[in-house]
Amino acid sequence: DRPDVIVAHTCCHLPLVMMLLKRSCHCIQSKQWTASTSLLLWCTVAAVSIFYPTAAFINTEMMMLRVVSRRSSYTHHLSRSAYAPTIFSTRQLSSSPSHSEAASAQVATLLDPYEILRDLKFDKIPLPNKLSPTSLESFTKCHQAFFFQYILKLKPDPPMTPELARGIICHKALEDVFELAPPQRTLVNLQNLFRKEWSSLRGDRESNNSVTQTKEYNAESYDSLFRIVNDDDDDDDVLSNESSPFDINAEIDWGQSSLQLLKNYYELEDPRNVTPLMREMWVNAKFPTEDDSFIVRGKIDRIDLISSNSGAILSIIDYKTGKKPHFKYATATNERIANEQFWKMKVYALILWKMILQTETLEQRQRQESEEVGKTVDYRYGLSWELRQKLLQSLGYENEQQAPKWTELLTLESLRLMYLTSHLDDMAANYDTPPDAPVGKAKCLDFSLNEFMSVLDQTENEVISIQKQIKELVDMQDPKAWHHCNWKYCNCHEMRDRFIDGTVSN
Repeated sequence: DRPDVIVAHTCCHLPLVMMLLKRSCHCIQSKQWTASTSLLLWCTVAAVSIFYPTAAFINTEMMMLRVVSRRSSYTHHLSRSAYAPTIFSTRQLSSSPSHSEAASAQVATLLDPYEILRDLKFDKIPLPNKLSPTSLESFTKCHQAFFFQYILKLKPDPPMTPELARGIICHKALEDVFELAPPQRTLVNLQNLFRKEWSSLRGDRESNNSVTQTKEYNAESYDSLFRIVNDDDDDDDVLSNESSPFDINAEIDWGQSSLQLLKNYYELEDPRNVTPLMREMWVNAKFPTEDDSFIVRGKIDRIDLISSNSGAILSIIDYKTGKKPHFKYATATNERIANEQFWKMKVYALILWKMILQTETLEQRQRQESEEVGKTVDYRYGLSWELRQKLLQSLGYENEQQAPKWTELLTLESLRLMYLTSHLDDMAANYDTPPDAPVGKAKCLDFSLNEFMSVLDQTENEVISIQKQIKELVDMQDPKAWHHCNWKYCNCHEMRDRFIDGTVSN
């Protein structure tokens, strides 16, 4: 009944209320949450409820909840790899041109590369001593994307997608099918392996009871796939997706298209007539540098062996659930595309050959029953015992003493990229495909290694050159030195927007 009294109380207590509110927000943002912070927060809400009108109280309470929501959202959205810290350091935006934007800016959070490094227990930008063919290729395409993913350990948003899930589960099915006896490697069993793997990951979605719901919700898990997100929901609020219903129809369409890829594979190659030497095999090798060495490590999908009179011929195979490149451009452009597709495969071949050389060196020293002083051979960088036994058995040798040197016995013949689909207008793959087909047929791309030593020497020089470039950027100790690319589909553009302006290259 006395507006003048309300105004007087508001003016007198406004500085106190704003101070309490500001302090509470700061504690939430800086992760310095204690029991006293809880008391401070509720004192703020109580003060606002006493001295402010009801509408102002509601707006203030919603603002506080939005701070908490945003904080949780970024913790999940910006997840790192399993061995990296899960808490991200953030800073609060300081200013904005309008009152409404200012309110949002005060609760929005952005990343600082130096604080992320401190969270990772680094006092400076580290030089990676372990790389993979994928990370090396990533650096050649975009320095900034490499910096975000392999130095700061950030992941794309969202880290799990239907396309990525399809690739992982198809690879798993193509690996497991060779565990079956040849007569049982039918298309039905291959597709059932896909269904079995997905069933173990999806849980009981019809009752909204997925496998990962028993654990802390994780946007990187399969549980985040095929959720129905309302347009009115805040895109940053990942936690709201945890209770969102599943789009079963979208999941069915995804599953059917995935099974079609396996059908394409079966039409391209009959697994009943194939006996791979190794599947999903980890390979790793050391590469020398001026100061020390670094390791390149990766996984080969499949290695096939063909026996010959002179020894064994090895072929490296990589499955691709994406579409085969459409070589419809000028000859020079088509050659560049093909070389880019096979570059990682050449690195895998190089690593495998280095392991063969390492194994041969080890066995020579063992036969001589003496080793050079101060030098040892590390078994980790040679062929595994399982692989050596398989090779000897396939070639008819009882033991390694009876066999010749590995470099005399083994030859790398070819690299094969096995694409499980293609562009429908690619006549090289779909000359007899019906126009109403859902996807293009599977198609292989082969790279001959007739002069494999020259190819491997060139690839090794390229790998060492890339590592040298990485070291040069690391030595600069400046996040802004890692420049972004101009390819519009690169995730460097999305990741760059997460950082405080001026802390990384724009």
